[in-house]
Amino acid sequence: MSLELRTYKLALRKTNKGPVILFKSSAPKQREYTLIRIGGKKTEEIFNSLVSALKEENLIEEESKSNNYNAYKLKESIGASVGGYLILIRRSREPTSWIPYFKDFIKGEKYKGSREVLSYLLGLSMDISKLSSPPENNRIDLDPKVLNAVSAGTKIISKKLWEIKK
Repeated sequence: MSLELRTYKLALRKTNKGPVILFKSSAPKQREYTLIRIGGKKTEEIFNSLVSALKEENLIEEESKSNNYNAYKLKESIGASVGGYLILIRRSREPTSWIPYFKDFIKGEKYKGSREVLSYLLGLSMDISKLSSPPENNRIDLDPKVLNAVSAGTKIISKKLWEIKK
């Protein structure tokens, strides 16, 4: 299934163990699945900065809000890129250090092709997850080990490329 034909949601769920960012996806006439989960100390700060940047660019609309759950529907043009960005910051020692790059990534002006590259990260993670463990009932949940590997590799590549650019 093409990444463009999916709908994507970004949500923050507050639990007893702390807040968790959920990146969800569904294909036409299929059930919604959580693809990426991110927790940690600065989860709420990351979520709020993502939502703020996406609202500025009019790429997100509020879907539901309660005391423990906030969900936003992402525009089709940006959904897969946001998923790729979440993969990039996943398991980062300082995930907030990536926040300043987000606006430039989604605009795609300063870093040409960044939206496409982030979309490819999500697609790559989905493809490798399907290969590593056969999906149960066509579930598309992404394997956390695959996400960690793709995230680590992407950080190394991006930092090396930025050194070349300087």
